Amino acid sequence: MNKKSLAPFRLYIVPLLVVLVIVLLVPLVLLPQLQTIRDKNLEVQKSQKRLDLLKTKLEALSLIDEEDENLKLSEIEEVVPSRKELARLVVGVRSLASKAGLSVAAIEFSPGRVASASATTPSSKRVKAAKAKSKKEDKEKTTFMLSVKTKKVSDLQKFFTSIQKAKRLLGVNTVEINRDEEDVYTYELEIIAPFREIQSKGDIIATPLPLLTQIHDEVFNFVADFINFTNVTIQKVKTGVKDPFK
Repeated sequence: MNKKSLAPFRLYIVPLLVVLVIVLLVPLVLLPQLQTIRDKNLEVQKSQKRLDLLKTKLEALSLIDEEDENLKLSEIEEVVPSRKELARLVVGVRSLASKAGLSVAAIEFSPGRVASASATTPSSKRVKAAKAKSKKEDKEKTTFMLSVKTKKVSDLQKFFTSIQKAKRLLGVNTVEINRDEEDVYTYELEIIAPFREIQSKGDIIATPLPLLTQIHDEVFNFVADFINFTNVTIQKVKTGVKDPFK
């Protein structure tokens, strides 16, 4: 009697339970594997796309004149350097001022002061105020105050003309003029010297090369004939030297 009652259970219920277990196990076992396979396929597609971009970039690089490209990069580096180059900048600006007939009284940067021993006259109120109110320096430009003296207004005009022809990109933001009892003019100039740091932004190997247009060539040809006044060798001196420019 018991065997007859269990027969339908063995015949129908047990297979049904087996099928149900299989159905439940398939998603748990196969779906993660399918997801892994899908992720691998996506990685392969991305790698193939990156490889195609690399091949295209290599073909473009093979067409570039390496020597000519390096010369242009060196030339532009003198116009907008990748570093502040404060020492060369100070020497260059002093040289321009001296050639124009100006006497440099002080050069004031945001971090501190750079001046020669001959600058015995205290810095003007404008320079002191600029130091007191100095803000965080722009990451892509150096701003400094230049105090010069002369008896001729034409000397300042010569200095401005020299800046216009200088290869190192400079800009005069503000000018303040004072005249003392001996008819000596003191000019306080706020000068801006931009620079552009080289930064790596993630994976740039497979990124396309920048497109150089006719405008870029025109700009390069425009600055190529300018005077490079910062192309000087700065001799290292010991710390504590009173006048590092001697």
